[in-house]
Amino acid sequence: MELRHLRYFLAVAEELHFTRAAERLHIGQPPLSQQIQALEAELGVALFLRHQRKVELTAAGRQFLPRARQILADSAAAMVAARRAANGETGELRIGFTSSLPLTPILHRSLHRYREAYPDVRLTLREMFTAGQFEALEKKQLDLGFVRFNGPTPSPLIQVEELHRDRLLAVLPLAHPLSGAASLALADLAREPLIGYPRESGAGLRDVVLQLARQNGLELNVVQEAGEAITQIGLAAAGVGIAILPSPLECVQIPAVRYVPLSDSDAYLAMGIATRRDETSPLVAHFLAGVAKD
Repeated sequence: MELRHLRYFLAVAEELHFTRAAERLHIGQPPLSQQIQALEAELGVALFLRHQRKVELTAAGRQFLPRARQILADSAAAMVAARRAANGETGELRIGFTSSLPLTPILHRSLHRYREAYPDVRLTLREMFTAGQFEALEKKQLDLGFVRFNGPTPSPLIQVEELHRDRLLAVLPLAHPLSGAASLALADLAREPLIGYPRESGAGLRDVVLQLARQNGLELNVVQEAGEAITQIGLAAAGVGIAILPSPLECVQIPAVRYVPLSDSDAYLAMGIATRRDETSPLVAHFLAGVAKD
């Protein structure tokens, strides 16, 4: 059974006149009659009673009519759905982001623009450290990721477009002798007890701080590790050590700490958007086109 047979049947059923139905379909009346006969032969039932001056639906035809209408409606809806999906207007977009990103305008501006332009796309958001996002992108478990990463990507399959750079801050206990400084170099902290991210966290900041230390010939004294920035700030307030965090975390105001910017030229943490190099999805392309940039 072909869809055109259903369209022909529907036209005759609604017009109850072969000539008018043929005119509506822009085909000749004899071919229309032949197609209806072919449909009836395939179904093994008569759909119409043909009289000299009128046409009537048979009982089988009356039962067939609503189902034929539904099939044609479903077919049209399927075509529209397929075209919208191909155009990136529907579907699911899986986005990763680091924990500090919601403290910047980049994420909420980008999501707001995309939701307004493509309201029927389902967004699945996952808070993840940078290393986890790279791995999820490689495994095609994410479509794109907002990452914190300075330098080349760890995989040739992934590309990162830099969006913004945030200055690194030393988070010091308020009573610390260095807390009154306008700025500090990393060398000023080399002998101080520091709080950092554990290796297994996959935080991009950890690698950036270690690289900065190597460049300056420094060996840092990390006395405490914590996987969450808020925890590090709290530990700094308790006098456990000094944390080094990106500037958006300065909005976390605790009276017992002070944020002092690092003056080293490379003391920043880049924010970028990571995608697979072979990505062809229109969903991703539309999102990238509307990403808020610095």
